Amino acid sequence: MSTLTHIPNVPQITDNAADPGLRDVIERAKVTKSPPPAWYRTMGQNPEVAKEFARYWDMLHRGGTVPHEIKELARIQIAQIVGCEFCARQTSPLASSISEEEKRSCALPYWEHPDPKTRAALHYARTLTLDDGRDKEVYAELREFYSNAEIIELSAFFCLTAGGNRMAKSWSIEAHGEGPAMPSGAMSIHGNAEQPSSSRSSNGRSLRNFATDEK
Repeated sequence: MSTLTHIPNVPQITDNAADPGLRDVIERAKVTKSPPPAWYRTMGQNPEVAKEFARYWDMLHRGGTVPHEIKELARIQIAQIVGCEFCARQTSPLASSISEEEKRSCALPYWEHPDPKTRAALHYARTLTLDDGRDKEVYAELREFYSNAEIIELSAFFCLTAGGNRMAKSWSIEAHGEGPAMPSGAMSIHGNAEQPSSSRSSNGRSLRNFATDEK
């Protein structure tokens, strides 16, 4: 379906229809971009939910003690794994240090980030999105770099991100296929292409079976 004929499942409100508090949220989203105004115009069908979501999202995404760049790269990874093109296309201006290679590679099953602290967070985001997040090796890696309070921060942000991705897909905010957003070969909640059984992750696990081998 082309963007000219796209009909979302939940329509966006106009800025004029928003109450003053929601207009402030929409204006702020024009600057922060992650998520963009279209997200809050859609959520604006329920203004109180939209405003509370914005408050909680800003606290987790742009607040806390975990570096914003780490959380933003993990957000992009989760969006690609969930398959939300709308979400995967966004990039926070506060995370300008994230390279195009990192954006293209973060959800590929055998790519590893060179920074160990970032890598630990990406592994955790991956297992939370594809499985139930209880992987002992991932937790051992996490504890080398993050306090318990920061693990709570990461957990809350990653789960809010994954849920938001599913909401954006369900609402069909914009037409899929508008522009390339998903790298070929990215991991997916819908299953991955078959990979050689000898291929292993840096912590020794086969990422081909990441979503099922913790059952």
